[in-house]
Amino acid sequence: MSGLPRDYMTIGEVVDALADRFPDLSISKVRFLEEEGLVSPERTAGGYRKFRADDVTRIEHILRLQKEHFLPLAVIRERLADYDKGKIPSELKGAKTALPSAAVDGGAGETVRIDDIPASLGLPATFIKELEEFNLVRLVDGERGREITASDIQIAHVCWEMRRFGVEPRHLRMYETFAERESTFFSQILMPTFRHRTPETRLKLAETLGELSDQTRELTALLLRRSLARVFEDVV
Repeated sequence: MSGLPRDYMTIGEVVDALADRFPDLSISKVRFLEEEGLVSPERTAGGYRKFRADDVTRIEHILRLQKEHFLPLAVIRERLADYDKGKIPSELKGAKTALPSAAVDGGAGETVRIDDIPASLGLPATFIKELEEFNLVRLVDGERGREITASDIQIAHVCWEMRRFGVEPRHLRMYETFAERESTFFSQILMPTFRHRTPETRLKLAETLGELSDQTRELTALLLRRSLARVFEDVV
């Protein structure tokens, strides 16, 4: 369903988009900011949050004021009020959004030819082929030869970053297996409701999948943290 056009992000996609600059950001933190009235995403008829580009930029401003300037929420609220009136707070002048330009387009993007990967992505082509070997990315046959899709480019970058911790593609195969199992699980519980694919039900299905993915991602993170706490009692 990632190919469905939409001009907003789910709460989980917001966390992912800002993760590089704000690794401590979580779904719970975004919900807290909403509860405090600092960000007000639009809601669908089904109650799902729709974060548009302005919402994501606003969240980034809040996080920047906290992380770089150590401002309390009361002061941040005042800065945002000035921002809404067109007055850019001094702390935010020159701020650039970390949101990728294509982050709200529903996943569409350009493919990259395998031979162009080193120059275009800064990754070795041999690494991409290793990821393919463990089914972490899937190369497609395009007009220009074998290509990697935009969504798999994101996967490749994450896998490359994990090499800093000594994690190789062969260690990550379990995550692909988990993803396939979760996809099957989602299909089993949602297929009866969305068997008839009208334009309306397709949009509703995309929203439901986004919300369900966000909730299972948060559950997975909480369960992992609990498990790690048993091993690293004095840290986690």
